[in-house]
Amino acid sequence: MQQIQDFLGKISVLIIEDNQGDFVLIEDYLLEKFKHINIIHCPDYEAAVNYMYHAEEKPSVILLDLHLPELQGLELINSILAYSFQVPIIILTGYSDLALAKSSLQIGVYDYLIKDEINPSILYKTIVFAISRSGFINQIEDEKRNYENLFNFNPQPTWLLEAGSLRILNANMAAQNKYGYSLDSFLGMSFTQLHPKEEEEPLMHKLISKKDKISTNHFTHLLSNGNEIKVDIYFRKIKINSKKELIVQSNDISETLKHINTIEIQNAKLREIAWTQSHVVRAPLARILGIINLVEMKSVNPDELLFCLEQLRVSGEELDVIIKKIVEETSLIK
Repeated sequence: MQQIQDFLGKISVLIIEDNQGDFVLIEDYLLEKFKHINIIHCPDYEAAVNYMYHAEEKPSVILLDLHLPELQGLELINSILAYSFQVPIIILTGYSDLALAKSSLQIGVYDYLIKDEINPSILYKTIVFAISRSGFINQIEDEKRNYENLFNFNPQPTWLLEAGSLRILNANMAAQNKYGYSLDSFLGMSFTQLHPKEEEEPLMHKLISKKDKISTNHFTHLLSNGNEIKVDIYFRKIKINSKKELIVQSNDISETLKHINTIEIQNAKLREIAWTQSHVVRAPLARILGIINLVEMKSVNPDELLFCLEQLRVSGEELDVIIKKIVEETSLIK
């Protein structure tokens, strides 16, 4: 309550009232209850709109008489609501307009006061509650706009889905740009339509199943131009206006999968080269080692030595050809 009092210490009230006597009475009530208050009086609709357009600061609350020279009743209420710029409005009415005053609560008016029943305490309490309620509503609206901005400007494609049917309720700009569908097109689709037929069942299992262990397999998404991309899907269940909905986000992993597949092919090819050539290399290498061992183990005559050297040369050339082939095959791997 202390925070309300501090806020109300700077209160300003716009009174739109053409009856001077009613204005003076309300002004007295306000001055009695509020120590620091700025009261603005506009005797007609035109003066009120002109004030709201040019005022440096918005009033804290508007007290609106239902009958002005130019406009009355519902038309007046709707016109003032259009210009009120999130300022709470309290209707000042007589008994004859009580039904209209009550129905005005449904279109944005915060409260209504019957002129013959107004006293300083009732007026004070009504204004305090209206300003407090307005503050909470404006805070909620600001948070709502922040969440909408986070959704719309998220660089990852993101959708809002109806939890049961997976009908698309909203799609951010990243989804529209990535998939080539307009927002209107998305709103006429189910999220399952972005997937090939064979993926509908695992998709429904992932997004709707209540089991803790959910398949993490990659999915395929179909773009509007017919191209396919591989995606990982992340989601959270939320409630909006008591309705269960899903926030779903996709991450394009097509290039990552291609890169992994390329690496796997390269590794398989290298293993094949290594296994094959290790056996081929061993033959000439074994002969070379055998000849060297023979020369070291016994004395050989010139003819035998010449033969051994010739075999060393043949085996060396064979080994050179094998190594060149390994280098050539390895260089072909991209």
